[in-house]
Amino acid sequence: MNELEKVITEGGDERIELKENGLNKYFVDPRTSKGHLNRGSCTCSALSTDVRTKVNTVYNRLITNEVSVEDIRIKQRFRIKALLQDSYTNDFNIFFAPSGSDLCYYPLMFAQIKNPNKPILSLITCPEELGTGSILANTGNFFSEKTQISEHVAKGTPLKENLRVDSILFPARNQDGSIIDHKQAIYNAIDKHRSTHQIIVNLVIGSKSGIEDNISIIEDGPSDVTWVVDLCQMRATPKLFNELLSKNCLLMITGSKFYQSPPFCGALLVPERYANEMVSKEVDQSLVQGFDKVYSKFDIPPSYKGLRNKFPSFENIGFTLRWEAAICESELLANYSEREVTYAISNWNKHVKEYLHSKELFSIMVDQDVTNKSIISFKIVKDGKVLSNDQLKKVYEHLCIHGSKYFPKYERISTGQPVAYESYSFLRVALGSTNVRKLIDENHDLSDDYKLIDVVEQITHELC
Repeated sequence: MNELEKVITEGGDERIELKENGLNKYFVDPRTSKGHLNRGSCTCSALSTDVRTKVNTVYNRLITNEVSVEDIRIKQRFRIKALLQDSYTNDFNIFFAPSGSDLCYYPLMFAQIKNPNKPILSLITCPEELGTGSILANTGNFFSEKTQISEHVAKGTPLKENLRVDSILFPARNQDGSIIDHKQAIYNAIDKHRSTHQIIVNLVIGSKSGIEDNISIIEDGPSDVTWVVDLCQMRATPKLFNELLSKNCLLMITGSKFYQSPPFCGALLVPERYANEMVSKEVDQSLVQGFDKVYSKFDIPPSYKGLRNKFPSFENIGFTLRWEAAICESELLANYSEREVTYAISNWNKHVKEYLHSKELFSIMVDQDVTNKSIISFKIVKDGKVLSNDQLKKVYEHLCIHGSKYFPKYERISTGQPVAYESYSFLRVALGSTNVRKLIDENHDLSDDYKLIDVVEQITHELC
């Protein structure tokens, strides 16, 4: 393992660390994409061979002190804005975090700073399809056993003693798998609790299976709550980003989903008018207690001097390089027209669904047509019974570890991990940016996708 490959798996919680077999907890080697057929929608990506040289250049400049983490982060903020911003958008600030789950603490911290004496109510949609630690984080608890700052924290315990966060969960799906519209239920919860709590509404646009909450809930809803939109999958257009920012929403993004950097790297987009009062405000140290075990000074925008000087000066090189990989990949995709990208995804979606339909073993999820087209979710039904989450985990693990035995063209194969809902579970196949570029360059050849489905079918018959 060279130094770059070692560093790229450092600077986060225990999920990014490699086991003795050279794989992380998702059974994926994140150090190189060489020989890897990846159709995962989440944390299943590896350092792309297409951006490796650029990332390595940044790494060498960092370790020779030619540039600092602060220098790179400033440039990365500008590059992310160039990717997302249009000339009509009010400005926004970018707060970094080592993962999407870590981002969930920011709205809680902002609420503490704005009104430290009023408890917080976190309304959470689509909980079963969020990242592993997001529920714990959204309720103010440590979701892991370590952070980028602290080697040991107590998972499941509050970040700080006096952080009061209540929560209401709104499940994504009914028993039959259909997607639930929670608009009125959320409004009812806001009306009931707004006098006693600061309310944070956590919505999702692009869950693990591509579920997208209708943004009319924000347009028609009250303005005296904090709207947080999980766009961590990054499967959305700049137009949507700008529309949400104009509505004063906080937007969560990551580079390790659609843009396929190694896991993890997150950022929160904060409209300037939302956080304007915190820019020059001197923040009492007690208000960021606990949060300073999660965030570094360099995660906070430089203009927030009164806030950022309360955090440790930890330079997280691995995390910085993971964002570099994601941004470089986004810049490569920008060389293709929106029409080319849209067609590649739509064509893939159409024909892969048709191929799944042709197999007796697979059942495409209800409401698939109202989810993001770059993700296809399906159940596996054998002998009249839907495979359980535990059974799908065995299929997924076997595919990741032994997939090359069935598909020798590749050394490693991965799909999206199983997702449980109610008493059922489903698998996913998905496209990321690198996959889309390859499809366009190779005239939309879907032979690998068809073969992958055949392999999943074969493994299921062998194991189940």
